[in-house]
Order: sequence, then C-alpha cells, then structure tokens
Amino acid sequence: MALAALAAVLVSGKAAAQPAAGDVSYQVSYARAGDAFLEVQIAWGRPLAEPRALVMPRAIPMGYGEQRYDAFLGELQAFTADGRKAAPDREEGPRWRLNAGTTRVSYRIDLARMERDVKAASDASRVRDGYLGALGYSIFAFVEGFETRPVQVRVSGPADWPVFVTLAPTWPVVAGAVETRVADFYELADGQIVMGPKAVVRRLATAPVPLYLAGYAEGAVDLDRVGRLAVSAFQRVADYFGTVPFAHYTVHQELLVPLSPQHEYGMSMEHLGSSTYYLAATTGLTTASTAEDEARVLYNFAHHMAHAWVPKRAYGHGYFPFQWELAPVLDSIWFAEGFGQYAAIMALAPGAPDAGGFRDGMLNRRFRPNLASAPAFLKQLSLVDLSRVASTRYAEDFRTGRLVFSRGGLMAAAIDDLIQKESKGARSLRDAFRFLVAWTARERRAFANDELAGLIRQATGVDTAGVIVAWLNPLP
Repeated sequence: MALAALAAVLVSGKAAAQPAAGDVSYQVSYARAGDAFLEVQIAWGRPLAEPRALVMPRAIPMGYGEQRYDAFLGELQAFTADGRKAAPDREEGPRWRLNAGTTRVSYRIDLARMERDVKAASDASRVRDGYLGALGYSIFAFVEGFETRPVQVRVSGPADWPVFVTLAPTWPVVAGAVETRVADFYELADGQIVMGPKAVVRRLATAPVPLYLAGYAEGAVDLDRVGRLAVSAFQRVADYFGTVPFAHYTVHQELLVPLSPQHEYGMSMEHLGSSTYYLAATTGLTTASTAEDEARVLYNFAHHMAHAWVPKRAYGHGYFPFQWELAPVLDSIWFAEGFGQYAAIMALAPGAPDAGGFRDGMLNRRFRPNLASAPAFLKQLSLVDLSRVASTRYAEDFRTGRLVFSRGGLMAAAIDDLIQKESKGARSLRDAFRFLVAWTARERRAFANDELAGLIRQATGVDTAGVIVAWLNPLP
C-alpha cells in the first residue's frame, strides 16, 4: 500500500509558534522533491546570556564508533532577537561558537553527500527518488547545555508528500507536516523521519501498543510477511519483559540498491521506540523465501526490539546520559548486546516446537562458535577490557563485537541456569530483567558492573556473583 493511497490530512505549512519557556524548537524542512538538502532551524525562548557551543553529533547511541556528521552541515547562520545574522565561528571538533544574544540558528544538511560518503547504510540518512529517510542524530545539532530541555519539533515536506515521524506516529499518515513534543535531545536524536510517495507505512497492531511498519524498497519484498513477523517478534518480546515502557513502536526497513561496491548493507540498529533495518535490495523477504529466511528475520526483529528494554531502559555506565561528540568508552557492552540477545532468544523460545532445544541451538549458532574462533589476544582480555576495545570498533573490527556479545550472551545463559536451579524453577533471568527495567526507571541512573549481582539477587533471591566474575575473567 503506497502512502499516496492513504487518506491524508493536509497540515498548514506556516511556521511553528515560538517555543514555550524552557523548550527548544526544531523545524525540519524538505522543501522540494529532488532536493539534496534538508533545512533545520533551532530556536529557544531567551537570548543566550553568554557564548555557547552548537554541537553536531559524531557518536551514535549503541553505534560503538563515530561518524563525522558535522562534515555534512553547511550554510550555518545564527540570529539575534532583532534579526541580525552572522556565520558562527568554527571551533575544534564538531562545534561552532554562538555569541551572547543568539536566539536561533539555521543550517542545511547535505543528504546526498552523506549517503555517498558514509559507507555504512545504517549510519546514513538519504534522499532518493520519491523518498527521504533521516536518522535524527545525523541531522540534529544541539546547543551545549540544552540537551535536557523539552523539545518541540515540526517536520515538513512537499505539500503532497506524506510525512511519518517515529517520535509521533500518526494514523492515517498525514501529508505536509507533523508536529510533536519530546522529552529531550536524546529522544529527538534517536527518532527517524520517513516521507515521500514511494514510502510505505502500515499500522500492524494496536496492542500492547500501536506497532507500525515504515518501509522503502528498491527490490522485491513481501510486506505482508514482513509485517506478520514484526508483530510476532514484538508481542513475544513484550510478553517476556512484562511491561512496555513506551507508547508506540516502529519497524523502519529500507531495501536499497547499493551506491557503490564500498557501501555496506545489512546492519540493523535499535532506538528508544523504533528499530532500523537497512538492507541490500536483493535481500528482502519475499513469497519465495524459505522457512530459514523467515526464522532469521524473526530473530533479527526480536533481537533489536529487545534492546528497547536492554540497554535502552536498563543500562550500564556510558549508555545514558550519552556523550555525543566522542564514542564513549563502555565497560558493559557484554550486558547490552549479550544479555539483550539472550532476552530475544528466550522471548522466542516459547513459540518454538522445542523451547529448550531452540535455546541451546541458538547458543550454539550465535555465541559458542565465536568463542572458539576468536584470536588468542582477544580471549586473553577480561570482558571489561574487551568491552572497552569494542566501544570504538564493534562493527569496524567485528571480531571484537562478536566476541563481546557472545561472552555476554553465554554469561546470561549461565546466570539463567543457576537461578532456575537454585529457585527450583520458581525464578529465572526474566525476573531480573523485569526488575532491572523497573529499577532503572525509579533510580534514573546506570548500574555499575559490581552492582549487577546484587540487583539480580534482589530480583531472584539467587547469588550469581560467582558466575559473573568467572565470565568477566579472560577466557581459559
């Protein structure tokens, strides 16, 4: 179903109102079909009392690396309350100096150049014929010190272009513009924008929360089949965690003809209320795909959906608050990636003909071979040291990524086995996951590595410290 065929609500193209006291206003405009540029304006209520920096992200939450999005920002202008404008001075790093008295800034993002220069498809925004797909952190700068302020955002496209924003999904999809308000810059940056007559949006389910599929395909794909798998994965993951701490969820999938042989397709990414899957055009799920293909897609959905709970809402140091200018050094990627994948496995297990066999089969396929094949120098690192190494080269040198999530996943399995054994089946690691999500919402902070065993014990009554220490040590 093309978006152009959906019932559309035309929204006025006039400028949004001034931000409420304390808010920051973002206006995003893609004015004409075929343009390579996106226009962004940021405004705040009171003139700056002192100079501040405008910062463009280089680090991606859970990206474990850096992308220099500041390279695609141009035509930057700063404005004072009386309308005077000037080009801010560039500072070291992805920063520009905003002088006292500044009330708003405007700039352009070169989407065509970004897609050309960023070889990882999952890290780039893009504009193609009849379609625009944008990652928030690749297009939104922020004023230093304003990161925790509430944000008003307005996204507009050509008047007849349907616009869908994962931060505030609308159904039916509206044409022209979408407006919403989010808690802070992190939430803004972690969202996606989809627009254009060649995009497809479907509402897949309304419970436990509204679930949407936003897609764009340059190759064959069976969206009915994709949608059924997305619903199944989401409902099973939500059942496993027991609560859904967000109001809606979007699966955003692009099937793309590669720009060049150097461009990489096939990685997926998780977000607060969505997940993104940027794949080669020839790899879409079709009516001819096998049961094995379907199982692979189902797990990929469940894996990245599970990250909306772990680590997006239960996390170690460095995941939140997030450092946008440099990839943070993280001590607990093994928890975020390994425990998150284990949660997805256990969420899918009840639907398998042999739940125990499914779990063991997934551990054997996803985790154990990576321990066996890892080079000795990586095995000799403690899991904390390996996590720190993977913080900036998780995908760039995927030996680090595979080993850190595999060791974490097998630690999770060992902890789960011990909890079930000691509690005689009354408790499992699922109880600890649910406790950790609730604990993080209440405490509003990360847990330290040496707190994890105590938190699991509060949730289950089982002491897992010995298992955790054993897996944190270098491999034998």
